[in-house]
Amino acid sequence: MKKSNQIILQLNELLVINYNVEKIYLDVLNKVESENLKHFFRAMAFERSEFCRFLGAEIIQKGGKPDYSESSSQNTTDLWANNLIYILSTKDEYAIIGAVCTIKSWSIEKYNAIIDKIMFTDNVVHLLIKQRSAITKGLSTIKANNTLISA
Repeated sequence: MKKSNQIILQLNELLVINYNVEKIYLDVLNKVESENLKHFFRAMAFERSEFCRFLGAEIIQKGGKPDYSESSSQNTTDLWANNLIYILSTKDEYAIIGAVCTIKSWSIEKYNAIIDKIMFTDNVVHLLIKQRSAITKGLSTIKANNTLISA
């Protein structure tokens, strides 16, 4: 029972992270002018929404309740949200993309820490690795190709 509660707690932490990052992306989407960036942030918000949906389903399957309340990661995401609002006011699209890279890197670190912390069942590990891989792929794409800004 204790292990199950730890698993639910860790999954809820990832749920909160993804929920907050989704909100950040949606806020930024409404403030950027570039159609390429609007499309990018819409896609990133949808991706995080899907992550939340799958994590929530897994939490319920484990006998828990998805909890979107504030956690230790809330302070970090609040700082990024405030930082992005400032960056948006400068209209510096390179800085916006840099902030997104920072959020993605931090998310990857959180996934790694949680995956390493608890022995999850194979299906949960597969879900978390799949989500982490999607975030990593997005980060690699941004770093390798700055076409988001050039159009």
